[in-house]
This record gives sequence, structure tokens and C-alpha cells, in this order.
Amino acid sequence: MSNLKTSLKIGLQILSVLARSESRPVSVRELALELGQSEKYLEQLLLPLRHARLVTSLRGPHGGYHLSRPPSHIALLEILELMQGPVTFCDCPSRQCAECVSPAMWQTLEACMETSMAHVTLADVMTMRPPKLPARVGLSPVWVENGLGI
Repeated sequence: MSNLKTSLKIGLQILSVLARSESRPVSVRELALELGQSEKYLEQLLLPLRHARLVTSLRGPHGGYHLSRPPSHIALLEILELMQGPVTFCDCPSRQCAECVSPAMWQTLEACMETSMAHVTLADVMTMRPPKLPARVGLSPVWVENGLGI
């Protein structure tokens, strides 16, 4: 996980703890103790998770956070884009720059990764079982014409 942002790594840990707790709300204090992070930092990470409706918060003495839906219904792509941003190899504004050599190739690879990560769920990540990936992903017409399909 060398190029993944810390916010994504900790976000995945938060979601895993909440998934393991099933329907019992987990307080920020409990999360901080389990993950070895400050409550303030975890609150900052929980905010986008809550806005994206991945987690729900409950107020009160027995309140805390829990997942809004089962881990098998939360795609890794959704978490990654929320916590780290979109998958990009070619980050040029025009997506047609000469520096990227072949923008169509990079866009196709981005689409392959997005399609694959859309099929990996939080449940897959937690159980460390190999995910069921699609047999084929959509290919750029340029690649298909040149016989370079994946």
C-alpha cells in the first residue's frame, strides 16, 4: 500500500471496525483506542464517510457510528474515490497532452482499475479473499483496433 493516502488506509480501518461491530454503534473514543489514532483525526475522517452515507451516527450515551449498509454492499472504488480521489495515471487537464505519450492507453487502464475496484467490496477486503472480478472490462476502441486489448 505504498501510494495510498493515510486517510484511505485509516478510513478502511474505521469501516472494518464498524463492520465487525455489526449493528452496535462504536464511539469515536473506542475507534481511537482500537486504531491508535487521535479522536480529532478520526472525527475528520468520519465526516466524509457520513456525508457519503457509508456510516450513520447515533447521538446519546450509547451512541456512536455504524455502517449504513452491509460490507458486501460497499465497493472499494467508492471508498477509494471518497478518501483519496479518482484513479488517475494521466492527470493532465486536457487528457490529450504529449507528455503522456498515449492518453487513450492510460484512460483505458484507469477504466480497467475502476471496473475491478467496483467489484471488490469492503467484505472482500476484510476477509482477504480474492474478489470475483469481471471476466472482461470495456476497452478503448483504439486498443481494440490495434489488437492491444487486455
